[in-house]
Amino acid sequence: MQKISSYLYPNRITLLADLAGFNVEYTNVYQRNLKIYKGVDNVIEFDIKNADQKRLDIAITPVVTSIKLNVMDAGGNSLPNSPYTISPLATTTASATGATIVATSGQAISTTITIPTANITGTFVANSSLTVSSGISGAVIISSVSKDIDSATTTLTVSFAIQTVTAHPGLTLSSTSEPIKGIGTVTIQSADIAGLDPQFLKYSVTAVKNGATIPLYSDTKFGAVGTLELVSNVTSETRDPRVFDTFVGEIDLMGNVMHRSSAIAAKFYEAIPTSTLTFTANVVDGFIGTIYIEGTTDMTISVNSFLNATQIQSHTFSTAYTGSYAFAPITVGTYNYFRVTWKWPDGTYRSYYTNLGPGKVASITVS
Repeated sequence: MQKISSYLYPNRITLLADLAGFNVEYTNVYQRNLKIYKGVDNVIEFDIKNADQKRLDIAITPVVTSIKLNVMDAGGNSLPNSPYTISPLATTTASATGATIVATSGQAISTTITIPTANITGTFVANSSLTVSSGISGAVIISSVSKDIDSATTTLTVSFAIQTVTAHPGLTLSSTSEPIKGIGTVTIQSADIAGLDPQFLKYSVTAVKNGATIPLYSDTKFGAVGTLELVSNVTSETRDPRVFDTFVGEIDLMGNVMHRSSAIAAKFYEAIPTSTLTFTANVVDGFIGTIYIEGTTDMTISVNSFLNATQIQSHTFSTAYTGSYAFAPITVGTYNYFRVTWKWPDGTYRSYYTNLGPGKVASITVS
């Protein structure tokens, strides 16, 4: 059986505040790039310190206030939802039922407690106090927390004053962990970055001291601007439809103008190959004419690819039409490329129509 290890670590960056009005004594030698991912809410933690590397108390009587995360594109333009407010790390609470103390021989100062992971509400964290319904007397401190994915259990290693502890099932647990001094958190919601392409953004963190806005240094040599890497989705996503709004006019042997789209690729590098495609025509200004879709099995596009291409579907508008027209889904099969062509009535039929006007196909949406 294959097993993959995964780790739950905070996405934390150290910041330095120059509160004395001159260059701080300590600077970071290296500051890593922050990474955020599309498709999920991204929680970022900031460890805010002063020149003596002491964490600032941003939760109680803070030295600095209104701490903000500014996110910018490469040109320095703020993203629509920037700046984000950085808040003190919240108190962590957790509870569980059905816990079991592992048997301990003789007196001990530590033991382990196993819990079905499904029975846990909240998050147990190390260095927090734990209340046990029975089996252990006095103060109990969580030393470490580990989860076994295969057996769906969570194990707490706990320490306490020396005593005799025996196996004890069916326990109820509760824990409260006070926020860590100087740690601030901010969440960049998945919706905020859903429309962005993967790219390198810039970020800075500012605060207010005595009514003035000051930067918090995020890089060596008192750099106040860091790099925020936006990575593509870590969850599955729906493929965005493609829009083709450029048509090149060609004149056929009858002297009619054929407005043709570029070649539309039918297949992509996907886990599940595309089986069908839907074409929707956006028709404007009272169009009268014909739209048809062609397909070719050629692996690469050349000037002859659509010379004898199969006409898969077509539709003729004999009266002026404005709106969207959806063709029936097309099975990709062995086709590698498609092309959409639209034309006004040719010379043979033009005499049947009057006042054709400027109607046209403005775009084709493929999904």
